[in-house]
Amino acid sequence: MPTKKPKVFVVHLGCAKNQVDAENLVGEMLHAGFATCDTAAKADYILVNTCGFIEAAKEESINAILAQINGKKPKQKLIVSGCLSGRYGDELVKELPEVDYWVGTYKPGELLKKMGIVAPATCDAENLPRMNLGGFKHHAYLKIAEGCNRRCAYCAIPLIRGKQVSRSIEDIVAEAKELEAQGVQEITLIAQDTTYFGREKGKKGGTLAQLLRAILDNTNIPWIRTLYWYPMFVDDELLDLMASEPRLVKYVDMPIQHASDNVLKNMKRNYRKKELVDILHKIRERIPGVTLRTTVLVGFPGETHEDFEELMELLEDIQFDHLGGFVFSPEEGTPVMEMDLPAVDESEARARLDAVNDLQEELDAEHAEAMIGKKVRIIIDQVAEESEYHFYGRTEGNSMENDDIVKVLEGDADVGEFRDALVVDAEPHELIVKLV
Repeated sequence: MPTKKPKVFVVHLGCAKNQVDAENLVGEMLHAGFATCDTAAKADYILVNTCGFIEAAKEESINAILAQINGKKPKQKLIVSGCLSGRYGDELVKELPEVDYWVGTYKPGELLKKMGIVAPATCDAENLPRMNLGGFKHHAYLKIAEGCNRRCAYCAIPLIRGKQVSRSIEDIVAEAKELEAQGVQEITLIAQDTTYFGREKGKKGGTLAQLLRAILDNTNIPWIRTLYWYPMFVDDELLDLMASEPRLVKYVDMPIQHASDNVLKNMKRNYRKKELVDILHKIRERIPGVTLRTTVLVGFPGETHEDFEELMELLEDIQFDHLGGFVFSPEEGTPVMEMDLPAVDESEARARLDAVNDLQEELDAEHAEAMIGKKVRIIIDQVAEESEYHFYGRTEGNSMENDDIVKVLEGDADVGEFRDALVVDAEPHELIVKLV
């Protein structure tokens, strides 16, 4: 009679990079003889993968841990992993003794060792098969580096994940080939700063462009996307490759954070407004039809009304296709906590974020209207259950989870399939299409 496999239920919080850590951790557990289940009630082990980036994320993670503690059965074991436990593990162990195992950001074999499980020899391999937690078998995130060499004044990531360590091109290509063999149609390359890939190793580390070329040469994955570009490491080699290769989606995600030289200097971003504007215009010129996404941070200490107006002027000039906005959150241990800068009133900071979002909503409406009547290539992401639509999907100008969706009115298709479609209606954040 076969031995019953212990079951693990996963609660994932945080960004795509943290998701990949959880996928690696669960993949390791599966390789060691575990199975997954869809509810905590069925589980022998409950894994809460936490985020510790900003205060709101910390609170969400603590609440998720407490919820599992309160619902845990006597024989169930609770595992906490991720950024929160990596940064505050020593304190949390004392405060939450109900947690059975604490691990930080993913390190091969760490959890199994703590559990007293002898891991199969292959558990130390960097390319151990992952458990897809994203819910879409045709899409996968591919982490190309860990940590960050930037010391942006507001950011706790270097404190949590350390300095940047890029994977080898060979390892990344091997994982891409494995994902392709599993049926993945789109991979999204992620790191804290993908454009810095390999640079900490010098010439032997390669570049992002060289990595993309290697993936193109060794796989047939139809859509290859990169997120998190840093402005000062966008070079001609990268732009030329993206412009010339149809499998590299024409999509650039570049978090600019701000546009005022005063704020950028205080943030310790090593570029200024003119350089930023030049780079953004260059991207638009070199890659026709490119989709631009950005992230901005308002309410940073010392930000004046004049600084904020500079940001708004740049947003009106560039007209980003997608934008995410945040209010500054003070984080212990970050450089800004040692700076003598006046705080921005919270209500004022939130009003500024509202103004950014209002402007972007106007731009989104204009972008949506301009799409009506156009033919687009889409990927089918899922069946639209209990809806007037048949499917939901995306164009190449929309990344998984972050951006707009496409709603398919009629037609037959398979999830993960690429189809041509005609845009018949649109509004901010969604296109209505018919398959053609």
